[in-house]
Amino acid sequence: MSEKVPNNIEGINEEKRFFNTSINRKVAASGIFIAVGLVLSYLNPFGYFYIFGIKINPFAHFINAITGVLVGLTFSCIVALGIAILRFSIGIGTIHAFHGGITGAFIVGIFSSLLRKKYPKYVELAAFTEPLGTIFLGGTIGHLIAPIGSIFAIESLFTYWSLFALSCIPGSIMGFIILIVLKQAKITWEDFF
Repeated sequence: MSEKVPNNIEGINEEKRFFNTSINRKVAASGIFIAVGLVLSYLNPFGYFYIFGIKINPFAHFINAITGVLVGLTFSCIVALGIAILRFSIGIGTIHAFHGGITGAFIVGIFSSLLRKKYPKYVELAAFTEPLGTIFLGGTIGHLIAPIGSIFAIESLFTYWSLFALSCIPGSIMGFIILIVLKQAKITWEDFF
């Protein structure tokens, strides 16, 4: 008794339809970005030095800048959370990886969404908003979680802001450069929406 073998072309077309949905592309890209972010964090030369319990990691913010623009708010936050969990669990990140990464991804996602609606031509500029979330939101949360000295010491807050700025400003600039390179290669946010 022989079974009918499905036509190979039908299987290929079904596979194309599966990957042509935006949610599947976002999920696949997010998984890749989590893996790339973890590898870059491991290779980060600054990641092995603690400064007041903080590790400088521009590559986490580099990934935030890219994912916030390409895959949007929700998936960018999921990528930041995934990288933070993995970094923390294998010892190449601290507790500050959570609020430092997720807040930056959140702000980039919001600004890219706004730019997508009003000025879609300039959506890559949202990468430069990553420091707003990381420094002011993430740094403030870091100060509240583990203040350096007193929780009321303004120097502690400024120290956190400065350390987070050392990490996220170079990362957002690198992310913007990669977004421009991807745009030249015809890979834009429109491929994921």
